Amino acid sequence: MNRRRVIPMIVGLALILAVPLAESTLYTVSERELAVLLQFGQPVASRTAPGLSFKLPVVQEVLRLPKTLQVWHGTGTDETLVDVPTADGKKVEVTVWAVWRITDPVQFVRTLRTVPNAESRVKEFVRSTARDTITTHNLAEIVRSDNRKMTYTLGLPPEMVARAAAAGNPPNDAQPQPDQAMLDFIVPPEAKESVALGRLKITEQIKQNAQRALAEDGQTHGPDQAQGRGIELVDVGLSRIEFVPQVREAAFDRAVSLMEAIATKTISEGEQRKKEIINRTQAEVQKIEGEGKQEASILRGRVDAEIIDAYAKAIRETGEFYTFTRTLEVYREALKGETRLILTTDSDLLRLVKALEPAKTTAPKSSPVAATERAPN
Repeated sequence: MNRRRVIPMIVGLALILAVPLAESTLYTVSERELAVLLQFGQPVASRTAPGLSFKLPVVQEVLRLPKTLQVWHGTGTDETLVDVPTADGKKVEVTVWAVWRITDPVQFVRTLRTVPNAESRVKEFVRSTARDTITTHNLAEIVRSDNRKMTYTLGLPPEMVARAAAAGNPPNDAQPQPDQAMLDFIVPPEAKESVALGRLKITEQIKQNAQRALAEDGQTHGPDQAQGRGIELVDVGLSRIEFVPQVREAAFDRAVSLMEAIATKTISEGEQRKKEIINRTQAEVQKIEGEGKQEASILRGRVDAEIIDAYAKAIRETGEFYTFTRTLEVYREALKGETRLILTTDSDLLRLVKALEPAKTTAPKSSPVAATERAPN
């Protein structure tokens, strides 16, 4: 065979065999990964630094693990701590979260094998430690961090909140006291209790206890025995603390009853103020009307006096003419219609009638005629 043709064939065959050989002997590790070499299923080495590494082909395989921090949220229905009793007898639901990472990949693979198994182990220790720690403290210590003055207004008017907040130390005995239920809602008992540790320090206790328990898990005292699980708990926290559903429903019912009582009291006070305003307005109206009537009477009396004075003055000035005129008016009114008069001989009216001249024209038949009878002289 020609040497010129054999050499290229050998080189090509070598290149073809080099590609799968390189893939089976070389591997890369990124900055976000940890690599564990498994030989016949057992971990024999680990690679924590990023870069290119070698392994035995066929015999060894690479298991990749996350190098980043892993977060367990604890928000699942089977992960929330339920019916956790506090030291003061309150039952609460607590949602816990944790941050962990892999510190020893070989030990991790030997004891836990997979990330879900490790997360389950972290969850177990964090949940148990959180429950044990919470049961040794009062609810105020768990939900508060300091002794800052707290109030829960429930949307009540500021003056009502101020009265209720000051009810615990009234300035005098005459000040009315609010209902205890209202006071407990506006200023909860937990807000009155002094805080010794607080939520942050209790959370730190949970973290330290869980870290210690997780570090001691799987450890033995023999020189060739396993040393831990190859994971580290970085941080722990409490994301939610609530009363159990039964207590929440009872609290909501109590809040509804309280708000209804406040609404009833407010309506009653409003009706009372309405009546007071109406009564005060009516009193003012009556006062104004009385003053107006009094002033009208005074003006009317003054005017009547002026009229009477004017009449008297007119009478004094006109004298007999006024008397004569008024007499004629009286006669005219008296002789209307079919009137019959009986007069004495010395009657002024008879004397006046006798002095009158008879009318030149006869009156109509339909007009009334006054008949007079003369008494004999």
